[in-house]
Amino acid sequence: MSLLDRFEKVRKRDTADFVGFDDKKIELDKEFNLYTREGQYYVLVVVPDVQERMEFERLVDQTGCFVTSVGSGIECLEQVSSDKFDLIFISRIMPRMDGIQTLRNLKNSPVSKSKDAKVYILLDEKVEEPDIYFENEGFNGIVRKPYDRTIIQNIIIENVPERMLPDDDDLIDDIREYAEDAAVLKACDVRYLEGLKNFKGDVAAYKTEASEFCDIYEERSANLLDAMYTNKNVEYRQQVRDLRERARKLGAIYLGDCFDDHVNMSKDDSLDVAESNWQSLVTEWEKVISGFAKWLEKESVQIGGTEILVRKTNGIKLSERDIKERVSDILADLEQNEVEAAIKKLDKLSDYELEAEKRRKVDQIKKSFDKDKINTAVDILKGMLG
Repeated sequence: MSLLDRFEKVRKRDTADFVGFDDKKIELDKEFNLYTREGQYYVLVVVPDVQERMEFERLVDQTGCFVTSVGSGIECLEQVSSDKFDLIFISRIMPRMDGIQTLRNLKNSPVSKSKDAKVYILLDEKVEEPDIYFENEGFNGIVRKPYDRTIIQNIIIENVPERMLPDDDDLIDDIREYAEDAAVLKACDVRYLEGLKNFKGDVAAYKTEASEFCDIYEERSANLLDAMYTNKNVEYRQQVRDLRERARKLGAIYLGDCFDDHVNMSKDDSLDVAESNWQSLVTEWEKVISGFAKWLEKESVQIGGTEILVRKTNGIKLSERDIKERVSDILADLEQNEVEAAIKKLDKLSDYELEAEKRRKVDQIKKSFDKDKINTAVDILKGMLG
């Protein structure tokens, strides 16, 4: 029986107040109290924000561990000088003494009773430092917001003495499996269990939707660029709205917010703002797609198709007037249905040193020609004359 099947089983009990993934109170002591067989496991939570600290403490408490929480690095050092803890979670950002300095002081303190404790750092969803930075500082692992119950449970399962584990191997295997999936997808900014809620726990349906989201990337990104460069605001907005909802449904919340920003950008008369923010959207979009593709073991997913073509140029910069003259010549060829001649002139134009905005447009015109979308190429060329 899978972990989600267990949730559904409990949901149907009249005596249980189940809300499961909806984050309401649940009565799952028998299901989740993993450490009641022999001994006790002591956990210290160091988080300055009161609400966040209560949330994290609740997640640990549900496992049956003995949990203590404090709000600062100084309080942490006071606790470890009086009590021994097996596992410690420390926030990265704290006043006066941050998480890194707290760990250093904890390890160097002559009065600490928790020098052998495993220590994990709690990070925001987006941080500049790479994971290896925190590993080199001595942390045993990283936990990113928003906190995922199965990831917390799995950390405890990995560290607790085996004699404390229950006999329910299936439950432990389920937790490990979900935690592994959640950790893999969190690395690409996807909240797995939050997305899984939208599919009522149906993992197969979730994977089908994620696979389709990967498959449509190349076509949808090309269509968005077509709409952007031809200044079709309504069409651009409709497409971005659909992608926003798809991303949010899968738990790619940050990507959904990026799409939402572009919905707002497309409400103006021009899509210039959307164009200037295009690369940041693509960077996040491709991060999510790459993560899903790796998780799903999809080898057919193509990314990078929306980036500027990297090619050698002749190093010569053209004036705005010269560029417009060449664009006018290309349009004249297309009006005479001389597509081959237009393509050759576009190739010559692309040999010159062009600023990023015009390079992107020339790149997109090339792709329009490759896909035999002549009307789109014409619209982009006309936009370059405006």
